[in-house]
Amino acid sequence: MKHPANNTRLSNIFHSMADCYSYLGPTERFRSIAYENAAKILFNMNEDISMYKDVKALDALGGIGESIAMKIIEYLRTGKIKAYEQLKQKVPFELLELMNITGFGPATLRTLHKQLHINSKQDLVDALQHNRLSKLKGFGPTKISNMMQALKLEKENKKRLALAEAEKIGNKLLSLVKTFPGVKRAELAGSLRRKKETIGDIDLIITANEKDRKKIITKLTNMQGVDKVIAAGRTKASIVLKEQQVQVDVRIVSDHEFGAAMLYFTGSKEHNIKLRSIAKERGFKINEYGIFNEQDEWLAGETEEEMYRFLGMNYIPPEKRLNKGEIEQAMRKRPVEILKKKHL
Repeated sequence: MKHPANNTRLSNIFHSMADCYSYLGPTERFRSIAYENAAKILFNMNEDISMYKDVKALDALGGIGESIAMKIIEYLRTGKIKAYEQLKQKVPFELLELMNITGFGPATLRTLHKQLHINSKQDLVDALQHNRLSKLKGFGPTKISNMMQALKLEKENKKRLALAEAEKIGNKLLSLVKTFPGVKRAELAGSLRRKKETIGDIDLIITANEKDRKKIITKLTNMQGVDKVIAAGRTKASIVLKEQQVQVDVRIVSDHEFGAAMLYFTGSKEHNIKLRSIAKERGFKINEYGIFNEQDEWLAGETEEEMYRFLGMNYIPPEKRLNKGEIEQAMRKRPVEILKKKHL
């Protein structure tokens, strides 16, 4: 299903604005909630928001007040929202991508920015690797270890499982998660799906409606077999199971994003980099949510087959995704221009 580009872009902007206001502190709490609600409304709409021509029509949708309605109209007329551009200048904008991960809430990020001048995820990684956070009040060994695990900085030191053992644990977890209310689909991804001889952690992709995601994350993190919760956000969680102390990374996406998420989180990293390079050469962007044109219009991503077909390739099995000639071998003779016309 092709989602309206205006809805997708505005939903992303309003979610980002909600994070900015949340970062600015408790006095902006209600603004943060209002923009997050507007983001959800737009995300779940099937009709293009541009059908609503004025403030009165937008207000009638419910959950979108006059101020936000005016910003929607401003975006539809100009392609920008002035308040959003100004807001990004008031916060360490690149750092806010960590906002929804446990251990990286607004108060923590404010402390990191103000006391250590950390402005991005990479700044934080550098600070953790050089042990700079230990000087801060409230940043003890346990908190710092959790942060490093959430950013996967400690993965290299963890025990790796044999494929057979990892498959046993992964399939057991998968069967359980599929019984959770609200879960529409769930599949294993990562190196386990690629059948590597040893596995560092387990990746799980779930599709669910927006309204069910919080309940799914809560149920997942409260399972009996969970030893530790590293991170728990709106659409993702990282937990450590008691069995073999294996880490499980979970991502929840929409139905139309499932193929893109499976492709992205299955890897390998080298395979994905090559696909992104090919997409970029043709004027597209590819990520864990799908393939997009330069106007951020979603074009493909419901299935992996659709993703490969859009890029002019045959489907490549997970175990062959190594960037060792499999992409060149899978390239179709069918002109990419035909695919462009079909989806634009």
